[in-house]
Amino acid sequence: MPPTPPAVRAAAKSAAASNVAITRATARSPLSRAASTSSSSPLTPGQIAQQKQKTKRIIYTLGFAAVIITGTIYGAGLKTQQEWKATKQKLQEATVDDKVAMLEVQKHDLLRQKGEIEAKLGELRARMRANAAKVEAGGDESSGPR
Repeated sequence: MPPTPPAVRAAAKSAAASNVAITRATARSPLSRAASTSSSSPLTPGQIAQQKQKTKRIIYTLGFAAVIITGTIYGAGLKTQQEWKATKQKLQEATVDDKVAMLEVQKHDLLRQKGEIEAKLGELRARMRANAAKVEAGGDESSGPR
């Protein structure tokens, strides 16, 4: 590369000095500060660090939540499994008299449920007969309760 003449070097130094002065002057003006805080300007290192911390915080929060939820579901499954095993063991260890007593209790519960369902069915059939009689007598089918 050929050496630069002294006159060109002096001109370049004066231009660089004037650019530095202009940059310092605009950095002090309130208009340049407003322009530097706009969303179109690049982020400062402090803002980048804050965004990284926020992202880390969100990732850690989601990770902890996932671990807690998974642990809760797994623990509930273990407890249910233990209860099933205990119930099964009780049934296996029960005497014949105990098994007969349990079956009697189940029989009474089923008979009670049967009575409730039959009563509801009887009420439904009575309403259906009343609605059918109303339609035959010339009443409007849509006027009845639904």
